[in-house]
Amino acid sequence: MLTRTDRVLVGVSGGADSTALLLALRDLGYELAVAHLNHGLRGPEGSADEQFVRELAGEIGVPFFAHAVQIREKPGNLEAEGRQARQEFFNSLMGRHGFEKLALAHNREDRVETFLLHLMRGAGFEGLVSMSPVAGQVVRPLIETSRAEIEAFLTDTGHSWRTDLTNLDISFNRNRLRHEVIPQLASLFNSRLVDTLSRTLTILQDEDGWLRNEAKSYLKSHATEGQLDVKALNDMPVALLRRVIREGLRLANGELRDLTFEHIEAVRTLLEEGKSGKSLNLPGGTVARREFNKLVFTGAPSEVAEFSYDLPIPGTIEVAETGQRFSARYVDRALEEPSTSGASSLVFVDGSRLGPCVKIRNWKPGDYYRPAGWPAGKVKKLFQRARIPRSQRSSWPIVASDSGIIWVASFPVSREFVPGPCSKKIVAFETLES
Repeated sequence: MLTRTDRVLVGVSGGADSTALLLALRDLGYELAVAHLNHGLRGPEGSADEQFVRELAGEIGVPFFAHAVQIREKPGNLEAEGRQARQEFFNSLMGRHGFEKLALAHNREDRVETFLLHLMRGAGFEGLVSMSPVAGQVVRPLIETSRAEIEAFLTDTGHSWRTDLTNLDISFNRNRLRHEVIPQLASLFNSRLVDTLSRTLTILQDEDGWLRNEAKSYLKSHATEGQLDVKALNDMPVALLRRVIREGLRLANGELRDLTFEHIEAVRTLLEEGKSGKSLNLPGGTVARREFNKLVFTGAPSEVAEFSYDLPIPGTIEVAETGQRFSARYVDRALEEPSTSGASSLVFVDGSRLGPCVKIRNWKPGDYYRPAGWPAGKVKKLFQRARIPRSQRSSWPIVASDSGIIWVASFPVSREFVPGPCSKKIVAFETLES
């Protein structure tokens, strides 16, 4: 959890758990600072909590940071809003003051309560063990310690703490679970229910960690620019596949907030036959897309602005939207032999059919093309036959004149512009990476 050189920010509400955590870490000799958030829910009692924590920090000689918000003014779940406000406050302090670790005072009962709340909500492994002892910079040193042990420690050492009466309000889900549901389950089925579920959580956490590592390892060795082979995914055990999808989406977006089981299952349908070109917009702006035999995870797609540039003959232009440079030059038939078929970044056209300049623009739906040696048809069909991913098509550059398309970059030149034996002027068009 901690090394001796870590600077540790401790979240302290003034309750028994966080008071005990602060004192225990002080006794162990860590470099500490205290963070206290006043949620604005308890009026004078909340102010008294802040004063208690301020005095405690002064008593043990550590820096104190306080911040006040007004949670009740925000819509939605009050508990969730409180957690979000605390997280934002703690993160801002960590960033500004360079703390290596954030210590939170969740205890064994908190962990079991969170497990049951998430279980009833329908969470998977990752959600069930979300209150882990170590999660990045966050550590929970009291996660295996009971409330009774914590209060006994404070009593034995002669330290008081603040009692938040809202923790007795059973209109909150967690409080109702704590004061009514768990005691009744324990009395009916297992008097050591919290101990038993704590042991179950340890098992689940180890198995969740193994699955996550397997998924990360697979992505590290098999994902190329967010792309995964569909056949390999279909051959994978479903449990690992779901985790690979989750980790792939996490890499693309940085988090998985609001992502549900239904979303993961919807992504799995993209692995079925006939789903090439289909995509799903997921929470947080993440996109899962099937591109032929690949499953691709990306952030929210940015709108590709239409572009159109005049390329003088001879001349060179930069196309910022594609990161390419296009050039046009006259060539001597005796020195260069035109190539009129096959994919190329260099093509030759009959210059007698061109004006002083041509247009470099992006593809538009409805564009029609007659590439030399290929069937004529809409450019969209050409892209499909060539297996160009849909995400790349809208920015694909096209060289055009007033009479039609001359060349679609990387494809053969249009039949109408193929140089013939009598062509007196031949123009070379070439694309280069900027």
